[in-house]
Amino acid sequence: MRKGKEKNVICGILALLIIVICWSGYLAISKSDRVKSELEPGKGAALEDEQSVEIEETVEEKGPGGKGERRGPGELTIQYLGHSCFFLDVDGFRILIDPFSPQVGYGTLQKEADLVTISHEHTDHNFAKAAPGAKVIRGLTPDGLGWETVSYTEGNISITSIPTYHDEASGRLRGRNAVFIFDISGIRIVHLGDLGHLLPEGDVERISPVDILLVPVGGHYTIDALEAAQVVEQLVPSVVIPMHYRTRATRNLPISSYDPFLEGENTVQKKGNKPLKITKNILPETTEIWILDPADIRIEQNE
Repeated sequence: MRKGKEKNVICGILALLIIVICWSGYLAISKSDRVKSELEPGKGAALEDEQSVEIEETVEEKGPGGKGERRGPGELTIQYLGHSCFFLDVDGFRILIDPFSPQVGYGTLQKEADLVTISHEHTDHNFAKAAPGAKVIRGLTPDGLGWETVSYTEGNISITSIPTYHDEASGRLRGRNAVFIFDISGIRIVHLGDLGHLLPEGDVERISPVDILLVPVGGHYTIDALEAAQVVEQLVPSVVIPMHYRTRATRNLPISSYDPFLEGENTVQKKGNKPLKITKNILPETTEIWILDPADIRIEQNE
């Protein structure tokens, strides 16, 4: 009788073990199926991707200026305001280059900006009042007799300068000048200021490679059309944008129009006067000249 009871207990234990083993196997198979479904294209993984995309799209990208604008990484626009003045917008961070005084002929320049750069201390380039409250970076010392060492970083923007002269006589005629270099998300913009001579080889190496070259072409105070073409040959930029030339607003200045600079050129594109969006992939492989018309600024002088 006792042996029969022991046999029943053993059978019960074996049955319980079989049930446990079967249940464990079922759970393992179910887990495997779920993992497969998550890894298969169009199933669980696709759902996670959709959620990720939705989250990414709702993230608000803030540029260096903290404006909270939703823009692409390193998005850059450039606008020509006249004479040697340009306006850059980099992810909402705004840079005003060489602002001119009202006496130049384009009227009173007023522009909201976070930063102003000034190549030299002449009134057609150093009107910092055009952007009240902006940080000002000057290429020359306050007396204009020396160069400042420019090394500025803001987010994905790096700004440096190269000491040069306003004339071909080492500054004895018109003083000193600073070339400003703007490195922005892999795009290098070089503003030559009032460069008055060809570049020595050492400066060419320090400035290169150049994506966009802002070059004076009007002569008299700066290099002329022929010398500007030689500087372009020295630097081999992707894009050349002429500046510091005669327009209706500056017709009383003893400078030339950009026409002599364009003679014989067959890679000229006219881009109008609106802000121009720049990305690395639109830059040409061989040098092109882009003509940017001055923005619509009320002309008060020379009418």
